Amino acid sequence: MARIASIKATLNDAGGVRTVWEAHPGFTMGSVSLNDFIAVHDAVDELDKDCAKKDVELTGVKANRDDKARHLGELITRFRSGMRSTYGPDSPEYEQAGCTRASARKPPTRKGSSVSNPPAVTGA
Repeated sequence: MARIASIKATLNDAGGVRTVWEAHPGFTMGSVSLNDFIAVHDAVDELDKDCAKKDVELTGVKANRDDKARHLGELITRFRSGMRSTYGPDSPEYEQAGCTRASARKPPTRKGSSVSNPPAVTGA
């Protein structure tokens, strides 16, 4: 399984390699020369800048989506409140709107105290 490259660290390392390789332009790694390395380095750098720009655009789109979803949630709440006020909290229409009818709710239960017999208070 391939590991995900850390782009910033890779570009930082590539800058150092490029500086050293430019000092020794005759060095090659098999069929890879300095010009090949520079082309790949520049391509990755350009793609990283493009991704950063698109990330900013995507952040704006996400914020817009979140605002619209929040507004939609408010409209749903208003609709359900309107169904409750118009048809009542125990109506089938209220249940169809995604709410729980009053008759379907569990009755409240009292919480028992942890002390079964509290000590008697004596007046002194």
